[in-house]
Amino acid sequence: MATNLAVAVATTAVGCILVISLAPTHPDTGKSGPAAGGAMAAASGHAGSAARAATSALGAGAAPAAGPEGTAEPEEFASPTTGRIEVTAPAPGVDYKAHGSFSVAWNNSTGEQVDIWLRTATGQGESERVALVATRAGEGRTGETLVTLPRVAPGKRYFLEVATADGAVSGFSRTFAITD
Repeated sequence: MATNLAVAVATTAVGCILVISLAPTHPDTGKSGPAAGGAMAAASGHAGSAARAATSALGAGAAPAAGPEGTAEPEEFASPTTGRIEVTAPAPGVDYKAHGSFSVAWNNSTGEQVDIWLRTATGQGESERVALVATRAGEGRTGETLVTLPRVAPGKRYFLEVATADGAVSGFSRTFAITD
């Protein structure tokens, strides 16, 4: 009885996948080879190709999920978002009250929906996200939305980040103060 065995080895540190399908020897000839209707494959390099070879060798026959623009690549192998986001409002030098609302505006050449985050400067050029203040705010070339600040500690080092959902492209407002 000839059955195919598929062995998949993933090397994530290098970012490649190697798939090998082994076929047992034919007892009557002493030679190795694929059984009737079986498959022998070895693939290395692009992970999508290796994944297709693995599913083929295992007989799954299922095609990978379609990625962007109808390609056959899974979404995790899709190209990252490109473009630019520029935050045009709020104006610099304005203070806002905690739990208050104000308008945020931006220019967006990514074609992607954006999320708006409240951030705070933590020192030495670092910052951290404090709260998501608007989600899926729009994908047009220009956008504007009303945001409501959460209750946060008063301070002078807050700013907004307008970013694509995958975080690949971001734009930042000028810093502003939040008061009681």
